Amino acid sequence: MRPTSIRFENLRAEMARNQITIKKMANEVGVNRDTMSGKLSGKRPLYLNEAFIINRTFFPNKDIPYLFKELLDN
Repeated sequence: MRPTSIRFENLRAEMARNQITIKKMANEVGVNRDTMSGKLSGKRPLYLNEAFIINRTFFPNKDIPYLFKELLDN
């Protein structure tokens, strides 16, 4: 079975529910849209401080292990 290319399924689901775009998230994190897209797809590293910014800014009622469970699965 081929592994899924979707990373951060819970984060992406919350983004969709709350109408948060990659561009909006990129602006808050301080990177461009393409860089943010790369981080969310696993092509670029997502740093802990970026995860905290995303959590605090967009999803303060969700915890980091829920939003970024793929980082903890290993």
